[in-house]
Amino acid sequence: MADTLVKEEFLDTYEGEVMFLSQDLEELAKKFENGAFGAEELEVLALNMLDVADVFLSCRYTQHISPIFKEFSEFIDTLSVEVLMKNEESIEYLHAILLDVNTYIEQYFVDRIFSDVYLFQDSLKNSIDFLKSSYNSQEGITTEEDDGSEVLFL
Repeated sequence: MADTLVKEEFLDTYEGEVMFLSQDLEELAKKFENGAFGAEELEVLALNMLDVADVFLSCRYTQHISPIFKEFSEFIDTLSVEVLMKNEESIEYLHAILLDVNTYIEQYFVDRIFSDVYLFQDSLKNSIDFLKSSYNSQEGITTEEDDGSEVLFL
């Protein structure tokens, strides 16, 4: 019972902030979908991800996801608009991540539809990894996860 009251109080506290974040994320998603973005939008997105991280950090049920948003924000700060514009796949991944984050925060903090936070965490991490891989391949960078080698399964 006490856990439920704490969760409700937390959600009440952050509902308004999340609604503004959600609006910002929707606007950014539209810009990325239409290819109408620049360095300013990337900067705003990085700041929004830090805000999302702060919201998730404030609740013990979701605080384990906060570092993922902080790392994602740091990665966004390294993105080059020019490289993104040449890589439609990376833009699509970024757009999909924005939509997923927006949907989840709306469902969790506004609509109060509680879904598996660990499933969201895994999905978000995988999506960000795909984005990084796609972007880095355009940059000519290989990572430990993607060392350029291929495996043939027979």
